[in-house]
Amino acid sequence: MVHLKLTGVVALSGLAAAAAPAWKEGIKNVVVLVQENRSFDTIAGGLNYTKDIDGLLHTNYCNAMNVSDPNSVADVCAGPLAADVAADDPNHSISGVNMQLFSTFHPDEAAVSHNPAWKFQNMRGFVTEQSISYKTQDKSRVAEAINYYPPEHIPVLASLAKNFLLFDRWFCAVPGPTNPNRAYITSGTSAGHGRNDAAFTVYNLTQKSVFEQLSEKGISWTNYQNSTTGPGKGFNPDAAFYKWTKDSGAADTNIKPLAQFYQDAAAGALPSFTYINPECCNYQSMHPPSPISMGEDFIKGIYEALRNSPQWNSTLFILTFDEHGGFGDHVPPPVGVPAGDDLTYIEKAKDGGNISFDFTRLGPRVPTFLISPWVAKGQVEHAGRNFGGEYTHTSILATLSELWGIEKLTPRTQWSATFEHLFLNKPRRECSSPRKLPNPVPCAWLGTPFKTTLSDPAVYL
Repeated sequence: MVHLKLTGVVALSGLAAAAAPAWKEGIKNVVVLVQENRSFDTIAGGLNYTKDIDGLLHTNYCNAMNVSDPNSVADVCAGPLAADVAADDPNHSISGVNMQLFSTFHPDEAAVSHNPAWKFQNMRGFVTEQSISYKTQDKSRVAEAINYYPPEHIPVLASLAKNFLLFDRWFCAVPGPTNPNRAYITSGTSAGHGRNDAAFTVYNLTQKSVFEQLSEKGISWTNYQNSTTGPGKGFNPDAAFYKWTKDSGAADTNIKPLAQFYQDAAAGALPSFTYINPECCNYQSMHPPSPISMGEDFIKGIYEALRNSPQWNSTLFILTFDEHGGFGDHVPPPVGVPAGDDLTYIEKAKDGGNISFDFTRLGPRVPTFLISPWVAKGQVEHAGRNFGGEYTHTSILATLSELWGIEKLTPRTQWSATFEHLFLNKPRRECSSPRKLPNPVPCAWLGTPFKTTLSDPAVYL
């Protein structure tokens, strides 16, 4: 009898182990919003609600005006002085980012790939690159590339961090511009593209995307977008990168205006996968010259639409930024990582020399939030814990593979850390998530001098 009882217990335990985890049954809707061009330190460098963030608040982070001059003093230092509207848009080409990370346009890529990330990437060239790009020696002007926001200036993002989960070691996929990073987010590779070239505007990418994968499995999706496409007007919605989207007819059925998102959220009619493209680059996306305050207002609206939707308790909202946009970060990105494919990109640097890039390095950190009743309040997540990889944009695709069983299409996706272990066993109580977020700080207030508690704010100029 004892043996039979034990056998029964073992059998029941086996059944329990085989059951799907609660998060897999409970998370029915994934919403991804990708904002533009801000580094982790720029946004999170001043967050002080916890001491568990690897940000700039307690870091003496300074750059030199001419990092290649051994006599140049690193006397331009990061401070809580970032402007609502950045006066300049920092260079974020791959060659420009080389200068920012390595203090040279031409790092020894072979040596870099076989050594620890910090050995070559000193993260001290942001000010020099800004000085080169804008032909200026004005220290106050170039300091904008490394300054950061105090929490009083970004109340929406600060509130999201305090109420949900923030990654402090999430790296963009490519140390370069918008569309190559967005291609990695949606397909695990940029197919060798290292700049925002015409291929992204004409449904020209041929690799399989997450949108195609979801359609093959019968999982509903919509790319809601407020893009202003055309010369000098911005970018296509990300689903429109891909040839399949046009050939399959999904361009007509699955790409919808942003106004439809708010209607669908209110009606509880959002698809399983929602992907949101903000306007770029004047008022929503935070890409200069977009004001940070207007970008916060946009994020607030997306969050409140989801929080007050009938689908909230089954929703995972992922908020990230496509790339650092040339703004400073003090943590060296990982090197020697798997690329999305075996293609190489070539670009001419500002010194006239060519650079060659094989996509085996990640870009700088960007702020990334998990926003959901399925994550703990105020948690900070550090390095990835599985697959030997780091958190990066393809971690989204890798985690969708765990949730919905889609294939991990590329070596980069297979390598990327997933984050399903961060989900709770059951959703938080209804009252534990704010229905509304604070109002963004008005631009006029940001124009007044910020009263810092630092003993000598002059050192940040």
